[in-house]
Amino acid sequence: MTTLEQLDEAPRRPGTLGVALGIFLLALAVRVLYVLALRDHPRFDAPIMDPGYHLAWARSMAEGVEFQSGPFFRAPLYPMALAAMLKCTGGSLLGVRLIQAVLGAATAALTYRLGARVAGEGAGRIAGIVVATAWTLVAFDAELLIPVLLLPILLAALELTVIWRERAAAGVGGPLSLLVGVLFGLAAIARPNVLLYMPVLFFGALLWFRQARPAVWLTLGTLLPIVPVTVHNVLEGDGSLIATQGGVNFWIGNNPSSDGSAAIVPGTRDGWWEGYFDSIALAEADEGRELKATEVSAHYRAKALNWMSSEPGNALAHLLSKGRLLFANAELANNQDMRFLAFHTLPALRYSPARWAVLFGLGAVGLALLCFGGSAPRRRGGRVITTFAVVYAASVVLFFVNARFRLPLVPILSIGSGALLMAVVERLRARHWAGAVAIGLPALALSALSFIDPAGYASSDGNGLAELGKAELDRGDPEAALRYLDQAVAANPNSVQVRMALATAIVAAKRDPERALLLLREAKALPRGKDFPELDVQILDTRLSAGDVEGALRDARLALRSRPKDGALRFVVARGEALSGSGSKAVRLLQELLADEPTNATVALVIAQVLEKLPGRREEAASAYERVISMGAFASPSMLAQAQSKLAELQR
Repeated sequence: MTTLEQLDEAPRRPGTLGVALGIFLLALAVRVLYVLALRDHPRFDAPIMDPGYHLAWARSMAEGVEFQSGPFFRAPLYPMALAAMLKCTGGSLLGVRLIQAVLGAATAALTYRLGARVAGEGAGRIAGIVVATAWTLVAFDAELLIPVLLLPILLAALELTVIWRERAAAGVGGPLSLLVGVLFGLAAIARPNVLLYMPVLFFGALLWFRQARPAVWLTLGTLLPIVPVTVHNVLEGDGSLIATQGGVNFWIGNNPSSDGSAAIVPGTRDGWWEGYFDSIALAEADEGRELKATEVSAHYRAKALNWMSSEPGNALAHLLSKGRLLFANAELANNQDMRFLAFHTLPALRYSPARWAVLFGLGAVGLALLCFGGSAPRRRGGRVITTFAVVYAASVVLFFVNARFRLPLVPILSIGSGALLMAVVERLRARHWAGAVAIGLPALALSALSFIDPAGYASSDGNGLAELGKAELDRGDPEAALRYLDQAVAANPNSVQVRMALATAIVAAKRDPERALLLLREAKALPRGKDFPELDVQILDTRLSAGDVEGALRDARLALRSRPKDGALRFVVARGEALSGSGSKAVRLLQELLADEPTNATVALVIAQVLEKLPGRREEAASAYERVISMGAFASPSMLAQAQSKLAELQR
């Protein structure tokens, strides 16, 4: 009979090609079904927030035009890959998502290979199947977001690192050093926090090889993909290693009002470009001068460090609360509620057993077994992937926590889960009951703890319904938007953002603006109402729609005196001037705002609408509508349709 010791000492192989292919095809089938089911979603061809930013950037690259002057704000690898996919598919987002389904399937196959090499064939198969069917990975693989590219690169890098480590143990030189570095360098220009692992790997190489050369080659390999990015930034006049968003993200996750997951700079509008321009304006107002992108990043990094040093107790408590969020079963939303989206799109995903709490409990104990039990090869491989997981998890907690940022941990926890399940089976077969209980109970306890919701978190469909409503509004269907948003308020009556979205839809549908005002004033009275400065601005804007032009304009002008760079207030003042009959003044104010926020298609559209109503400015209005159309990467489908229709009328 095969003993536990014999099983434990069995050589680890990278898995068989047939099994890898089977897991790949399973993962691909699930992802293709999901993508096809997602086609009816109103955001499928018109993504917003981070996916919309990536798409606009990729389209600009594909067309060979400048997207954003200055150094890279975000790491560029995924937008570059997306640009290549757009070229391959003729711009089809269905085609892009199907290519990404292949990448996601590769992630499942690579997880199997890494798991088989580190923990054995059985554990690898379990891990591969888990990743193939995990609803979080299925859903995110269809999004225009970084993880779909990052995960296969990281898994390939980790498998190569395990091989590299084994060669070091066998006394073989380190010719793989450069390639390991290149793969991690590529991962870093997709997600820069990966670089926090490199000092650990550098000192690990010194320890493993007992010489400096492999560690030096590792460093050179890491720099190879990064240096061209750095050179680009220097040539743009602002030297940043990869991207300039680090300081802003650090402040987002480490400020007195941070909840540890919301990706919003305090005091800025809720919108990608709006928040981007507001964060720059706030930093420049604080510094009293114009700032380069790296100076904006440094400003927010200093603010976060100042808060942490001045309130160390609160900062430590906040870090611990983010650690709690990282390990909780809640899949915290960033751009949209992915749990709602996944289950609404493909209901069968509800039955996927690959839930975070299960993987966390089983995976953490399984990784501990790999690191400290069994044969030397198992311990070495287990320590490579576990060390990466710990460092990566710490890097997420250092900033802020949400579902997609912790996604790279899922394959590693899946491998740990496979290792634990196989260890339990082996002990049960050997009738080693106490041993099975000794490793099974801690896993169950950790899973149970993960299932306990963090303080302040309440799971509901409210945010998901609100996202659908806002998507329908952008698509130009305010009636459908109202239906979803009414349901959203019923599901989550204490959400300030949901009430704000419903108020916007009511005004857009030309319904009772007084009801919209009531919703906004109720939102102001909610516990988190004070955390949304744009709420006051929306109240002023809704007062304009309700007919209180004189009073709302007076109050907006007064507020603007103390916040002269507030883009939302400037927009309300300009709209008020137009409604009060000062159209030329409104156009001037809006043009000044558009100069400061060149991607704000809403402002460009309103300029065209105001010009159209002014006598003798028909040609200017036509040019303004043409500008809106040229801003297609930043405009919603309904805005583009309106601009095209109006331009056609003016050109008759």
